[in-house]
Amino acid sequence: MLYGCKPQVGMIVSTIALLIYIIFPLHRRRFRRGTPYAIVVDIANMLLYSSTQKSSVGMVEEFGSKPRCIVFTRFPAPCDNLLRMAKILSQNRSALCLSLIRDTGDQENIGSEDVRTARQYMEYIDLSGYATQFKYQKISSLHSIASALASCCGLGVFQSNTVMIEYPSEAALSGLPDSLLYHYHMHRVCVQHCNLVVVKGIFPLKIPPVQSNKTIDIWWIIDNGDVLLMVARMLKKHKIWCKAKLRLFVVVDIEDDVKKIEKALLLWLIDNHYLINKIEFIQADSRIISDYVQLRSLQIKRRYCKMNKKSWFTYLQRLVGIPDGMPAQNAIDSGFHGLMTTSIRSNSYMKTSEQQQRARQLNKEILRRSSDAVLVLMNMPEPPVHLERFWKYLNFLNDMSSELKKVLFVRGVDVQSNIDLETSAMKE
Repeated sequence: MLYGCKPQVGMIVSTIALLIYIIFPLHRRRFRRGTPYAIVVDIANMLLYSSTQKSSVGMVEEFGSKPRCIVFTRFPAPCDNLLRMAKILSQNRSALCLSLIRDTGDQENIGSEDVRTARQYMEYIDLSGYATQFKYQKISSLHSIASALASCCGLGVFQSNTVMIEYPSEAALSGLPDSLLYHYHMHRVCVQHCNLVVVKGIFPLKIPPVQSNKTIDIWWIIDNGDVLLMVARMLKKHKIWCKAKLRLFVVVDIEDDVKKIEKALLLWLIDNHYLINKIEFIQADSRIISDYVQLRSLQIKRRYCKMNKKSWFTYLQRLVGIPDGMPAQNAIDSGFHGLMTTSIRSNSYMKTSEQQQRARQLNKEILRRSSDAVLVLMNMPEPPVHLERFWKYLNFLNDMSSELKKVLFVRGVDVQSNIDLETSAMKE
């Protein structure tokens, strides 16, 4: 635009443009570094800006969030699976490996041995960070310990935005008290305070790069689309999976407006330069996906209660062609039919056999399309509040992912909830 102008004129115009860029945040929303749900910043930075030509190098620091992982190992457990995924998801930044050991008096050396092993693994795969242990005597104190560790942001290595735990043990799936309580408390804490990634399958410390004919399949069932896409983007950037193709399977309610959802999602992918090799929309009966839709109305209302309050900055952003920052989840929510049946509301009281049947129906559809995938990403439904139904919940996930070799279950915090939290914190 300034080609052919005098240098003085160009300098003046550039200075004015720079001042406008600094004073008016047309391209970003500022986040404080201490936000406990900082993963939303990474999603915005990674999906909405970093892959576009409109981004600049300075935006990474402007967003102020640095992807880190906190890894919880169990009882203790072999941590190579978790540390391998932490290496990838932390984007080569620091990770914290915590061994939560139940101290029963005869396990004095177990914790130190587990920490030593974790440090060796971290050194072997060149993962920076720390490994340590926390001991607890009563299972009831586990919740407090995990909650404090997951939410104490601003303390160096403890400032995590992604928490990783291993897939529930066979003891938990069998309903044994200690193991079940452990996974229950860990799951509840992680869902409330941060994003949760549950690793299922064997991920050796040294994985050979996959071939170009292999795929990473994303199963987006109603909710948590942004976190799923963020994790897939991270994996695709890694040298192990960089040649793999991404396939997206979007499961929606049979009553939803699929055409509207498809149009909104395709526009979002184009605007954010997100390359998907294949997209398939699957309409499912609400009874089959009732575990995912029973709280859907509440979640949509909570996410977008303030969506109508648009400033003139939003319209100016659209005018100059900058993505408006709306989450990908908005595409699915836009096609919501707005009706909830009685059978869905009473889902919590359904028999175990009915829930198992639903899980097997979903598993059948997933296996038919993704049995050859090198990795499957899948979102988890909202966990039950009460412990007595948590065992059924674990078995539902187990049945749904049966015969899949490598699975990452993902559960993320709401994007809109984080924005509301940040706004209220700034006002205070």
